Parts: sequence; C-alpha cells; structure tokens
Amino acid sequence: MAEKLSKNKKISRVYVVEHLCSMAGTKKFAEIVQNDQPSGLVVGACAAETLHQRLSPCIRKAGLGEQTCATVPLRELILWSYRGENVLQAARDLIKMAVSKIRNGVDSASRTARSAMINYLKCDKCKRCMEECPTGAYSLNSEGYPQVNQDLCQCCGICVGGCPIQCISLPDLRIEELSSEIRATKGDGSEEPIVMTFCCEPLTYPALMKEIGLGTSLPPNMRIIRVPCMGAVNAALINDALASGVDGVLLLGCEHGSCQIRQGDILAKQRLENLRETLTRMMFENERAQYLGWPEEKRPGIFVDPELCNGCLTCRQVCPFDAVVPSKILIKGKERLVSERDPQACRSCGICAANCPSGACQPSHFSDVQLLNAMDALCSNTVKTSGSDTAVLCNCSGKLEQYLDFEQLEESLYRCGFNQVLVEDRLCSEHAWQDVRKRLSTYPAHGVIAACAKDLFGIRMQKHQKNVGLEPDQWSFVDLWEKTMICPYDRSAAAELCFQDVLAALAGLPRTNGSQLPEDGEETLFQQQIGLYAKTIRSLGPNPLKQ
Repeated sequence: MAEKLSKNKKISRVYVVEHLCSMAGTKKFAEIVQNDQPSGLVVGACAAETLHQRLSPCIRKAGLGEQTCATVPLRELILWSYRGENVLQAARDLIKMAVSKIRNGVDSASRTARSAMINYLKCDKCKRCMEECPTGAYSLNSEGYPQVNQDLCQCCGICVGGCPIQCISLPDLRIEELSSEIRATKGDGSEEPIVMTFCCEPLTYPALMKEIGLGTSLPPNMRIIRVPCMGAVNAALINDALASGVDGVLLLGCEHGSCQIRQGDILAKQRLENLRETLTRMMFENERAQYLGWPEEKRPGIFVDPELCNGCLTCRQVCPFDAVVPSKILIKGKERLVSERDPQACRSCGICAANCPSGACQPSHFSDVQLLNAMDALCSNTVKTSGSDTAVLCNCSGKLEQYLDFEQLEESLYRCGFNQVLVEDRLCSEHAWQDVRKRLSTYPAHGVIAACAKDLFGIRMQKHQKNVGLEPDQWSFVDLWEKTMICPYDRSAAAELCFQDVLAALAGLPRTNGSQLPEDGEETLFQQQIGLYAKTIRSLGPNPLKQ
C-alpha cells in the first residue's frame, strides 16, 4: 500500500505508524507533522472518528486547520464490508478521494468560522437560502444581501444544497471540494458499477457503520461521502458525479420525515425530483439517481408507568419533538388521562423524564434506578457481581499492557466476584472472536467487555452473541483505553473502578429476547434495498459518459 501510494505525484510522503491511537503513535504523528509541515494530511486507519479526535490537538498545535486532515476508515469500509477481489485498489481509491478533497480546499487552514459563509461576489440575492433555512438564521443586510446569524446557524448545509449558483459554503463543506473528491473516484478496476453515495452524517452514517460491524457487505465500488444533512446535496454534485463517469448516485438519508433538521430529507427528495427532467435531456436513465431512506429502527423509547402518571401532561409541554400524545385508559375500573409516546417522533432524549413530577416517565436503559446504582458504585467501591459474570479484556495489540498491570487487574476482578476473566488481542477481528465464543459458550451470563472504541466492540459483540446464547443487553462495555489513559495516577485502580461502575448499572437492565438482531445469514432490510439498487445499476449498464 505504502509503495503504491508513494508513486502518486500528488502525495509527497507516506508513513506507516503502528498503534497510531497509542501515546507512542500519537507522539510519532506529532513529530511527522512538526518536521514535515505538510499542507494536508490523510490518515488511513480504523475507528476513524475516535482517531481523528485524538490527533486533532497535534494538528492544531502545528498551526493546521481541521479541514487539512481527513481520516479514512479503511477497516470498516474495506476490511469489514468490501467483497470484491481488488482490495488494494479499492483502499487506494479511498485514499485518493481524500487527498483530492484536501488539495482542492481553499484557505483550509484559515477557515475558523462556525457558520455558513457567503461569497457576495457571486450572490444574486435570490433569497432561496432564507426560504429554506430551517432555523431562520438568514436575514437581509442594508445592501439587500443575505447575512448569517452565527448563533442560529446549525451548519446543516441546507442552504448549500439549495443555492443555485453555489455561492454558499460551510467550514467543512464546499461544493468544489466534494466535486474534486467525486472526480478522483476510479473504482477498483473491476467491471462492477461505481455508486457514489452521499450519506447523512448525524444519523445515517453511524447506522451504516453499525450495519457493517454486524456483517453487512456493501457493493464493491460503493464510495461513501459524508454530508451534514441530505438537504446539503446540491443538484450540481449529482450532475458532476454522472458527468465524471459514475454509474449511479445514491442519496442515503432519513426516512419518513425523521430528519433531525426537520426537512432535509424532504428537500433532498424534491431536488432530486426536479433533476429528473435534466437527466432525461442528458440521456441518463432516472434510475441512476435515487433517494434511499434509512429503515427506521425501533428506538428504546420512554417507558411510562400508567399507574404513576397523574395526567398533568408536563411531558407534553417540554417535549421538543411533539412526541407526547394524551390518552384515556381504564386503570382499576376508572378512566384516567395519561401520556403516551409516538414511537416515530420520540427521540428518547429523556427531557420528559427529567421534568416528570410523579416519576412515571423513565428512559429505557437509563432509568433512575440504574443511574443511582452506578453512582453508588462509584462512591462505595463495594460492588459485587452475581458470581457467574465474565470479564473480557482486550489488550488492543499490546497497547494497554504498556500502561496497565493486567495481572493485578485480573486479580482485582476475581475479587469482585467474576468467575472468569478472558484476555484477548484484536477483539475486533473474526479470529479472536472464534476463541471468545468457544470460551463464553459455557458461561451465558452477564459480563463486561473492556477495550477501546466501545461502540465498535459493542457492535461486534452483537454480531456474535446469538451464537453463544446471550441476550443483547446481558453485556456492557467499558472504554478502557479512553477512560484509563486520561488518568495520571494508578491506571489499574481506575480500570477496576470502571468495571464496578458498569456492573452496578448492568444489574438494573431489563431483559429482552434478542429479537431485534438478525439471524446468521439473514439479510437486513438495508441489505435488501442496497442489493436491489445495485442490481438496477448493473442492468442499466455502464455510464455512457465513462471514458
């Protein structure tokens, strides 16, 4: 990989750094940035979001802007989800896309604004940004040009997507940069169609990463570009993608008006529909550009105890999503007014629970009892397990062993009451899980997994837990890497405290039957929809403009 990339004239240097998220790796990265003083950085690794946060201080210290560094999740988008033959070429393609985006940035290092920016030399005062902005952040200045209120702007990018002459940009979203990223896409060299996918970053992208962690494979040449909202996708981007030879364009956003910005998905569908006539004139089939709403998952929601509810409807007054519906039900033979939740509107934020005077509203998995148990564990330091619990420690390729005394930690966990403590390496790989599954199969009880990148490990655990007879909520997770590395004193003691904290909360978790997880070999709804779209693009044949 490094040998191939070093021959690219657009890349000045290529480094291979082991354990980039460790202290030694971060120090090496800081030295590279300080000595080479690059104008742009591309990091290909795993756990891209966590890694980017860890490297950000080094980037700022070197005087570079956040936009000059891109982190490509090679593990998730290649090793876990890619099913083609040309793995190396596919990985290089992702790197080249990121390099092209950074190289075509304008004044990247000096962009410090936290709101939308307008190029008044191009603005024609059409006022579309004012009409479509969901937060009312736009107003007219004395010269009749739109101006942005930084306190109201959410940087959702809807104004970027709606501007017909592309004169609006965000600090981390410019049409020119995205267009260059699209043009750099060459695919993996196979005959598989290239599908350019714009993915909603707040909601859909994390859900997509979860799908990949659970074993979902993507079409070989699907390339992901993250945007803050589907409403930020400008019609010019779709035109550029098709004109550059991409076989299909997929807008992967929210479903049924569940957009956090309230109208991003609606505007994206409208713009795509308005683009149909243009595509027809360009001799393109309309099926090449489609909108796919992410299938709504069943959220944990808010549990309301009807016997405790006094019908005051305080929750309805404070709910920001209008998810509370008053209802009359019979309780002990008497009709009473209680509050119910609209599952499609409820976002499980817990504001209603915090304001409920009778304690009838409780968030699932975050009840008062669980939180108080966790607080007691933190203060008392005397939590005991049930005697049938398991602790799984991930050594993270030897990183944690540099800072934690694993023997001491194992002894302390046995004293807490764990009946077994497993130490594994590279727990995110399939090979490690084969051993863990064999050893866990005889202990289908509660447990705690300690590793780094908690969300990714939790996803991998969900993928395998059915094979060992575990329920989805019988296990909890500790970000041992993040939680202990910030402790300047006895890290092993801090790690033990993390375990006790999680065990106390775990004791109050409700039990489920695990029905929300797909069986092995069973396709999820998303897999079926993506497969159908890929099949449609294959049937249409190559893009007629592809050179």
